[in-house]
Amino acid sequence: MGCELGLDRELDFDKKINRFQSICSTIRKHLKKTRTDTQMKFYKVVARLTLLYGSETWVTTKQDMAGLEAAEMDFLRSVMGYTRLDKIRSKVIRK
Repeated sequence: MGCELGLDRELDFDKKINRFQSICSTIRKHLKKTRTDTQMKFYKVVARLTLLYGSETWVTTKQDMAGLEAAEMDFLRSVMGYTRLDKIRSKVIRK
């Protein structure tokens, strides 16, 4: 998984989000025909843990939290079959 510590926290943060998005796209691509439950298990076990590894060392801002939530909602929305144009609230998708 790897974690880079240093004065420039944004470098590690951006790498984590990029790695998270690539894992999520791999899950969507290879598990497209499987049940939603299976995709969500891979998401919880692989993608989310990769994103949060080393996160206890981050000093997060509101902008960082918004970026994390946006990356997460992008995956969840696609698994559930929604697009941003459907205007479904995040609370509904997370259930």
